[in-house]
Amino acid sequence: MGEGLVGRFAHSGASLILLFSIFSMTMMSITASSASSSCDVSPSSDWPSEMVPGDFFDIETLDGGSAALPRTLGENSRLMALDRGLSTEWSDGSWSGFPGIEVSNSSATIITMSLVPGYKYTFCIDFSERGDVYLLSDSNLEQYRFDYECRNNDFFDEMIQGLCDFDSVPVEWRDMLVWLPFRDAHAYESVTYEEFSVSIDTSGSSWSLAGMTGGDNYQEFHLILDGWDNGRPNDEGASGDMSVEVLIDVERRVTLPNYTAYLVIGALPLSCIIIPIVFHSKYHSTASEGEDSGEMREVPFLKEG
Repeated sequence: MGEGLVGRFAHSGASLILLFSIFSMTMMSITASSASSSCDVSPSSDWPSEMVPGDFFDIETLDGGSAALPRTLGENSRLMALDRGLSTEWSDGSWSGFPGIEVSNSSATIITMSLVPGYKYTFCIDFSERGDVYLLSDSNLEQYRFDYECRNNDFFDEMIQGLCDFDSVPVEWRDMLVWLPFRDAHAYESVTYEEFSVSIDTSGSSWSLAGMTGGDNYQEFHLILDGWDNGRPNDEGASGDMSVEVLIDVERRVTLPNYTAYLVIGALPLSCIIIPIVFHSKYHSTASEGEDSGEMREVPFLKEG
């Protein structure tokens, strides 16, 4: 009887672990980004009239220019989280006066925005000429600027010029100077049209999740429209002045809690520990019940002679 209960318990436990793993992988596949999806954003604006472009993104160029977008949040306020689709080619609506996006020859335009968890962002970028597209996190933007200054400024002092020569920098220090696209993947070079999607898993760093940075989870990301010969080997060189249409399709997505991955990964090793303990406790309790019953049992023996 005890062995049957233990067997059924172990079987049901293994089945639950398997079902949970399949469910988690299914949910992950549903929420995975699809780079083949198109941006479903109308060229007209249906945003409330009190919202203006400067509340949601900043636009600047590497050569010091700025779009000077109107703002209602004040000069020092943070950008609002991007939670709905937008187009840089509105023809009517509350943003009809938006000037559009341009990239100057041998320069780049930087669109800064606040991306948050719970949404999938699909970017559709259409260049009038061939160019490069990068999505950078805040930590890599300064290295990108430094790369531009190294290639376009002849007035650095001797120390800075030495840093610009990456071959002369020790290998262990080069990571501090080289910029990388977000997740090492979002770099699209020598293109006239590009679509890609991204979803933000968490807000802030692992330190902020642990409560060690005062709960400040604000993050900014930078969409780089590149029209100069940067330090990457496969990028497109200067292509002249370009006009660019940018569509950003924003849609809600179902997300699993952050601890789900730990549960899935830890389920198998935990089952290897828990199931033997359950077996042992069941057999031990069965033996104890037999000893406490008080019944006398005859023990067979062999007679001598």
